[in-house]
Amino acid sequence: MSLTADVVHADPTRALREVPLRAPWTRRRILLNLIAATFVIGAIWGLRRVEMSLFALIDGWPETWSLLQRMWPPFIPAEDRRQVLTLLLDTFFMAFLGTVIGVVLSVPLGLLASRNVARNPIVSGVARAIIALARAVPSLVLALVFVRVFGIGPIAGVLALGLHSIGFCGKLFSAAADNIELGPRDGVASTGASRMQELLSGVWSQMTPSVIATSLYRVEINFREGSLIGLVGGGGIGLAIRGYQGSLRYQELLGVTLVVVVAVIAMELLSQAARRTILGDSDPFGKRAAGAGGRFAITTMLAKALRPIRRRLDGRNDSPNTVTTTTPPSTSVPTGLDQVTAIAASDVPLTPPWTPERIKLSLLAAGVALCTLLSFVLPDIDVGRFFTSLVDLPSTLWKLVPSNLDFWTERIRSDLIDTIAMGLGATFMAMLFALPLSFLAASNVAPNRLVFRATRFVMIVVRATPELVLAVLFVAALGLGPRTGTLALAVGIFGFSTRLFADAIEEARSGPREGVVSAGATRLQDTAAAVTPQVWPALVSQGLYIFDMSLRASTVLGIVGAGGIGFMLSNSMRTLNFEVTGGIILCIFVIVGAIEAVSNWVNRQIT
Repeated sequence: MSLTADVVHADPTRALREVPLRAPWTRRRILLNLIAATFVIGAIWGLRRVEMSLFALIDGWPETWSLLQRMWPPFIPAEDRRQVLTLLLDTFFMAFLGTVIGVVLSVPLGLLASRNVARNPIVSGVARAIIALARAVPSLVLALVFVRVFGIGPIAGVLALGLHSIGFCGKLFSAAADNIELGPRDGVASTGASRMQELLSGVWSQMTPSVIATSLYRVEINFREGSLIGLVGGGGIGLAIRGYQGSLRYQELLGVTLVVVVAVIAMELLSQAARRTILGDSDPFGKRAAGAGGRFAITTMLAKALRPIRRRLDGRNDSPNTVTTTTPPSTSVPTGLDQVTAIAASDVPLTPPWTPERIKLSLLAAGVALCTLLSFVLPDIDVGRFFTSLVDLPSTLWKLVPSNLDFWTERIRSDLIDTIAMGLGATFMAMLFALPLSFLAASNVAPNRLVFRATRFVMIVVRATPELVLAVLFVAALGLGPRTGTLALAVGIFGFSTRLFADAIEEARSGPREGVVSAGATRLQDTAAAVTPQVWPALVSQGLYIFDMSLRASTVLGIVGAGGIGFMLSNSMRTLNFEVTGGIILCIFVIVGAIEAVSNWVNRQIT
């Protein structure tokens, strides 16, 4: 017997005691912890920059309580209710038409930006640049420009929402085209199909579920953003918010705010129901498959709709006892029974029958067409005015191009730094509360069903309140400045952050948890040892995305006096100082683009 065997035989627990109980410091683990530490340091700097502290919030509580007393009870005057309802309908149809425009423009851009479709790297690069530009510039900033060209009204709002939707939809459509299975496409190409036939049959057919899911989710987002467009004159319910705010009618302001919250919640529930009905899945991006084999419900729907006609043409049925035999082709002239069979086959209708699945698809297409038509009629969109003012758009855009760096002043530099600090501080504050609550909102780790549903309800209510509306309320209570904007932004993104983290926690594998629980671990130990290590990379990645989103939102809060670069942006547009406006937009694009590039690089390193 060897010396090692003797030692183990003498002390069988020695090998177990020598096994390290802590995870090794791999490159990935070091990177994740460095990112988290860097973010915390930046967030502390951001909070100090905007002078955010618990004592400051306590000092501002008397003013906040006074404002709440002036706001309560909320109501909308009888003479204004019809107008508020009309503006709310305008907001919905603006969001719908903006989504239609965004989807129509995003489909070709997404295909051209995809590595599986575009064969020319220059074309692919240009398409990606257009998508990145549309995503980097907030819809409210685009609305400021379009209001100057097309005037106050829904035209500016629809165009702003539509162009900004290109950034969201184009990126997801490109990702969907990148993730298709190449087998069907190669099969179509091997038959000698043209380029267009290859795209339609081999690529587009696989992208359809993702396109529908993304479009439905984008309508929900645009409705939420459309409620703010009116603050800069872009039409919709924001016009009522701006009117009540300017006249200090706080009860009416709270009443309209509650109407917006209820409408956004209803829109979200309606969008989720439509996704479940059409796609068989509530996932907004269509990533989770419904049914076995990872097939989307819409694919099954199409298959069922076409199955009867295929049976007739093929002469087959679904009976498992049916035996199909293959006979070699005959070169003789068909006579007798063959002629009768040929005549019977020629009588088979080529139009598929009206099955329930086909009816659903037809109703969806009819609903889209009807809402698109109503989007031109009900919001009172003047098409003639659009084409008349369209000729002024190129000259206005050219004026936004700065001829030099004279726009760069100390005030703009300071406001841009405040904007970054607001984004960092708000993200940190939101995540500080979202992380623990996300475990209560995850169905697989929540203590019970009641806690799960209550946390989810709070998430929906908070997420339904737009950040700019919160900024309007907080400015009235706490005054102007970046501290107010940081607080409003933190509350606004809290609900979205909790949802993202809860969805990531629900994706945790059950195997490690079962092993920990079988060892006698408590629920807290199970969460700390089996769930958190699994979801930590996803939480870091989503934290970067939340900061990206927070930074975009912080660029426009200054429009209502909540700090950041938004005030200088709106003021320069009001005074027709186009070069300053263009310079600020350029700075926003550079900052947001740099943050997104860093976020993409980090995601590649940790995944």
